[in-house]
Amino acid sequence: MQAALLPGDAARAAWLRVRASIGSGPLDAPSESLLPLVYRSVAGLADGGDLEPVKMRYVRTWSDNLTLYRTVRPLLVALERAGIDAVVLKGLALIARVYGDLGVRPMADVDILVTPTDLDRTTAIAADLGWHPRYRLTPGFRRVKHASPFDHETGIACDVHWRVFEEAGHDAADDELRVHTEPIDFQGTRFRVLSPTDQLLHVCGHAARWSEVPAIRWVPDAVMVIRAAPIDWRRLVAHTARRRFILRMRDMLAYLRQSLGVAIPASVEADLAAAPVSMLERLEHRVRTREHRLLGELPTYVFNCFRGERRPVLALPGYLRDAWGLESLRMVPRHALGLASERIRLALASPRKPQR
Repeated sequence: MQAALLPGDAARAAWLRVRASIGSGPLDAPSESLLPLVYRSVAGLADGGDLEPVKMRYVRTWSDNLTLYRTVRPLLVALERAGIDAVVLKGLALIARVYGDLGVRPMADVDILVTPTDLDRTTAIAADLGWHPRYRLTPGFRRVKHASPFDHETGIACDVHWRVFEEAGHDAADDELRVHTEPIDFQGTRFRVLSPTDQLLHVCGHAARWSEVPAIRWVPDAVMVIRAAPIDWRRLVAHTARRRFILRMRDMLAYLRQSLGVAIPASVEADLAAAPVSMLERLEHRVRTREHRLLGELPTYVFNCFRGERRPVLALPGYLRDAWGLESLRMVPRHALGLASERIRLALASPRKPQR
């Protein structure tokens, strides 16, 4: 991380400390995803040593991303011609807006945000171009989900969003983010991306959850967003409070400042520290940042229901029905018991390795 993000001599020193381990064995996927950025960071420095392993990872990332972009580009063009105000999110938006290089930021897919009212037209246009939703986009599915993967005949995936975040909320929650989107031209294609302030909110808000393989990709993304353009910190704090992301943003901005020296205004951390945090947000943060081998996605569905429904206790059975794709409320208890039994069986069959 330091070799990828620190300036000059500090990056070179970090690279010299870790380069011997690059070729000694396979890296975990998140660490390997940083190698292209390491290559761009240290390639021009004196005494960078053997850069071949990171150079090859950069070339492969550039090739893979170019294939992905060329596949999704006709869909972006078609949506623009149809008057659909699509917003590109995550990897491609970050490459176009802050990295400026297809080779330094790996992508698994492309994410596109459309309004809920444009989703049917988007689906039809996508189908004409060989893209098909992986799941049936029923009213229930749209209610409890924020996006669906669309698969192309080439094997490439594109996530079509109708909400920015997975945390449930009314559709108007994204209206201000849409108002502040910015047009960008990238390799001959024009599309919209979130403003730097909202992009930082999205990077941090999306990554703040437990994962068996830590999602460290958010760190360089956040650093690059902050470096690329001024952040409206007051607006960021306001949106953080409105979406009940206070605890996650406190942790993530503090990490950026303490570990990488990112210039986070002291007033921002003070405002977040002073912001009131509800008991529901505290509980949600505690649950989201820990592993739940037996509960699976159930806690996420429960908290999303409490975020998005006016009467969450009464709405929860129907919410779970839609989240699990069931046909009736009567199937919810049996399905829940079946999931619990299967997870218990798997946990007993593969007990956790002892911590060293």
